[in-house]
Amino acid sequence: MFGTVDSFEPFSALHAGILLLFAGATALLIMVGRRLAPLARSRLDRNLGLIMVALWVVSNGWWLLPPRFDVARSLPLHVCDITSLLAGIVLLAPRRPLRALLYFWGIGMSLQAIVTPEIAFEPDSFWFWIFWMSHAGIIGIAVYDVVVRGFRPTWADFRLSVFAGLAYLALVLAINIMLGFNYGYVGNAQPGEASIIDFLGPWPQRVVLMVALVIGLMALLMAPWHFARRLTKTR
Repeated sequence: MFGTVDSFEPFSALHAGILLLFAGATALLIMVGRRLAPLARSRLDRNLGLIMVALWVVSNGWWLLPPRFDVARSLPLHVCDITSLLAGIVLLAPRRPLRALLYFWGIGMSLQAIVTPEIAFEPDSFWFWIFWMSHAGIIGIAVYDVVVRGFRPTWADFRLSVFAGLAYLALVLAINIMLGFNYGYVGNAQPGEASIIDFLGPWPQRVVLMVALVIGLMALLMAPWHFARRLTKTR
């Protein structure tokens, strides 16, 4: 049940420690970002953005090189592949549609990647920590964008994220059906690690439940901002 220094198991003490480590790093980043002057914070954002883009290039590029390349697994088509790149781009070029996707996809669709991670490496591997920096960085930067940089999602942002998610689903589902892959975990296969997908029934019916759950979670992410605005208007 409990991981050791040379092995990793989901929901182990090691897993909890890693989550606490990155939660602490996010809290520290927020504290520093809130105290910096605008010019200094702009430099911080740029450097963090470049780091996230570099992590994306390294982590995805490694799988694209022979002999590791496997067309069924190596293409950067998972949601986390997209949102980890978005996290870097948002820090470098904060366009509202990209910030909306980072918030709703990064938290609503990528959170499972750190709760039930599918990792092919042990903790003593460089690539193990690359995985955690790139995936935990998605959540951390999404929160940073809200707390420090002042992003405030609207229902228009919610609709954009839902429609973009449905477009993504249509694309990867078509690829998965035609080629027998499992990108986005919406193909006719199970993830390598236990996850909520195990409880959603057989394919393809479970895809409908996955869509409903994701949209519901996005709505929950929107709810605090909706009620905060209503309270502001009534005062």
